[in-house]
This record gives sequence, structure tokens and C-alpha cells, in this order.
Amino acid sequence: MATGRTACRGVPVNRAALALAPLLLAAAPPPALPAQDGPIAPATSHHALATPAGRLDYDAVFEQQVLRGPDGQPAATISTIAYLRSGTADAARPVIFAFNGGPGASSSPLHVEAMGPRRREGSGLVDNAETPLDRADLVFVDPVGTGFSRPLTPGGGAPFWSVAGDARAMAQAITGWLAAHGRAHAPVIVVGESYGGTRAAAMLPLLKDVNLAGLVLLSPALAIGPQGDSELVEALPAMAVAAAAHGKGALAGLPPAEVEARAAAFAAGPYARALLAGSALAPAQQARVAAQMARLIGLPPATIRAARLRVDVETFRAALLAGKGEVVGRLDSRVAAPRPAPVAGRPSAASDPALGLGASNVIVSAALGDYLRRELGVQTARDYVSLTLDVNFQWRWPRVEGAGDGGDEADRLPDLLGNLAQAMADHPALQVTLVGGYYDMAVPLMATRDALHHAWLPESRARLVALPAGHAVFADAPGRQAMRAMIDQLLRANANHQASPRTSQPPTRR
Repeated sequence: MATGRTACRGVPVNRAALALAPLLLAAAPPPALPAQDGPIAPATSHHALATPAGRLDYDAVFEQQVLRGPDGQPAATISTIAYLRSGTADAARPVIFAFNGGPGASSSPLHVEAMGPRRREGSGLVDNAETPLDRADLVFVDPVGTGFSRPLTPGGGAPFWSVAGDARAMAQAITGWLAAHGRAHAPVIVVGESYGGTRAAAMLPLLKDVNLAGLVLLSPALAIGPQGDSELVEALPAMAVAAAAHGKGALAGLPPAEVEARAAAFAAGPYARALLAGSALAPAQQARVAAQMARLIGLPPATIRAARLRVDVETFRAALLAGKGEVVGRLDSRVAAPRPAPVAGRPSAASDPALGLGASNVIVSAALGDYLRRELGVQTARDYVSLTLDVNFQWRWPRVEGAGDGGDEADRLPDLLGNLAQAMADHPALQVTLVGGYYDMAVPLMATRDALHHAWLPESRARLVALPAGHAVFADAPGRQAMRAMIDQLLRANANHQASPRTSQPPTRR
């Protein structure tokens, strides 16, 4: 499955897709998902939320848009779950669109773990004090094949299961919702997590007419295409943080920020130069670099030298706690669990104890489906699909470098960083926040930092936020509070921009 590759016990794997769902490769192609019944009727319900500032009344609106295939016929549905503050008729009230990644993931993590007015706690839902609903309306988007979104015909999902097709579908969901609700000129913030960062960057050229005020990309997978040794360089600081978290290596006991900074300096300097030298690296120098790596990531120097210094995340996860018979989490390296039995046809990333997928390809959320039916009044008997690797397995990844005039659009490699830079030139009010977790080995913090630097974004309007978290940076109360603070900052910046005299800005050059 092409692109953004990292070695997974000899199996090439896409970093973007692995960010949430590590099981990319099946022993045989999975069967096509069955066509479902028609679009679900819209549903509107009224609710109230207790906040620190007092009672907040809001409406919940579930809707589906019909997506058409290349032949112009209805092919699939895409769902939005919106929360709108009651009693406001302000067409300029900000709107936040949020989605997760996978590919094959619904918006449920951002919806009921981070930003929605109701938050998962234990086996139920409670009011979410950190929701930004008091400041902006919220729209959660479930891509085709996830949530209640379904193909309408056999093969109807295929046009939307590629980087380009998915970007078009999600852009249509956003622009269609804004038009239908009379919010075409409202300030818009897009929040994408994991592959959702890929998606957000890929669809920016399709949102030129949207009043983009902010992008919040959480653990964003912004590297598509062969990365070579740079992926090993960017992973090393995350491995050092993981080692320290488990009492391994010379930096154990230090704060994760300090561990990451020290390891990043080594990774960008001596380690990168050693990898660049390849077989020209003198044995004595290889031994010195291996010894330095061992101090950082807690593996024996002999193991590192046997790998020619190229220790990837999967090798590290299996080796760090091998003496205890445990593997370390990829999405959250603080997690460790007994090594599971291998599953034929699946890469070792399937053993990630921080994901907890098990042997199934699909995670169905009975609780979220019940919430949408019982509290929001959605009339459907469908399962709510939180994560489906059946979609992930069928994803069509770009295989052709560049974006020339010929060939299938789905084969063209999108310029994600270039899209970010151009969007900031097209939208003078646009603020970009990239967020990473120190304990994330799926999209290491150094990779997110490098993406920010290589996009050449205006420094006054782009920033990186590092949190003591795993891949899901919003998974606990401090993460949710940090998310709320980021949204507040973007809304304040947009309000200040609207109150200031307009100035023109030349396009960003890359």
C-alpha cells in the first residue's frame, strides 16, 4: 500500500494510514462492503448543557448528503452531526468542522471524547465542560463507510476511498452544510486528527471560497510518499521518550520534553549524518553512533549495529521490553502489554496494545448508535461503525509522483505542505496549529515539527503545540482543556483580524 513507508517487520506500511488503524495489509483483498438502504431522514432535537458559565441551550441536527459517482448517479451518503447554539440567528457565528482519520475512522473520538457537548465516561455519556459549543457551532463529519454513512450501490464507496476522492467528498460535506444552513460566509475552523490531517491538507484547494479562520491538525499525518531515512530520524526521539517512560536508557526519569529535545538534536545531527553515509560509514564511527543510540533508546548496541543503525518503530516496540515478554504501544508508548500471538497476514503493528482492536476488522459502537437514536432521534437500525479496516484495506493510495495533466487523479501525489502554504496566502486570517504528543510513535512529534518547518508557513500565524500525550492528544482532561484553549486562541485571532484594517498579502513562495 504505497507511500509514507516505514518498515513493519519487512512489510512496507503507510504512516498516514497507520496513524490510527495499523492493520493495512490483508492476506487477500476483502470483499466489497454491501450496499445499504437509502439516505437516513434528517433529525433535529433540543438539549441543554451545564457549563461553568451557566446553562447552554443547543440544537442537535443529524443530516446526510448524497454523493454522486463518476456516472452522476447517487453512490453513497456522508453524515454530519451538528450542534448549534439555540437562540442565535447570527450567520457569522463560527463553525468548527471536525473529523478523525484511519482511513476508515468515524468522527467519534473527536465527537464524544474531546469536543462534543456530551463526552464518553465509563459506559455512558456525561456533559462535556470543555466543549467549545459556547463559542462556535460544531459539525462532526463521518466519511463514507463509517458512522451511519454508507455506499448506496455495490461498489458505491470506491470513488471516495482514495486521497483525492475522500478530499472531494469531505469538501462537499463542508460546503454543502454551510450553504444549506445559510452560513456560507461564517468563519470556519477545520479540526483533523491523524489521517484527518492528511484529509484536511488534501482538500484545502477545494475550500478556496470558504472563510477559513483556523486549522487544528492533531497528530497529523502530513507525509505521503517514500520518506527514506528521514522517517527513521524523526522516529528516534519518540523512541527515546518511550524508553525513558519505561525506565530504559540514560534519560529515564527526565521530563518527556527534555528527553525529546536531547534525542532530536542527536537525530538531526550525528544520526542523520551516519545514515546518509551508508556503507561509507567507518566501523568505529558506526560503533560510536550505536552506543549513543543505545543510551537514548535503551536497546543493546549490538542490536542497533546489526540493524545497520536503522531501528524502526516496530523493531523497537518488540525489543524494548522483550525481557518481560511485552510490547510497547505505538499510539501511546506509555502502554505496554504481553506480546500477543502473531496473526497470519497482518503486520506486527496489529499488536499495538494502545489500539485494542483485537482480531476483528470493524469496531461498532453500540453506545454511540444508541445515543444518536435515543437522544438525537436518528431513525435507523444501522450499526454505528467507529472504525472499519474493510474500508482501510480498500483505500487507493497515490502511486505516481507529481500532479501532471495525465493519468488518474487518484494516482497523483498531493502536495500537502504546499496546500497549507497556499491556503495561508489565500486566507489572510487563517491560523494553523499543529499538535503532537511526546508519547506518539505513529506520527512522532519530530515529524510534525519538520512538516511545520518545511511548509514555510508565516511564523506569526502558525505554531506547534507539544503535549504530554499519545496519538490521541485529547484523551484526558488536560488534553481536552488544551484543545479548548487552542480553539479559543484561534477564535480570538479571527475576531482581532476582522476588527483590523484589511491588508493584502502576497502568495507564499516555497
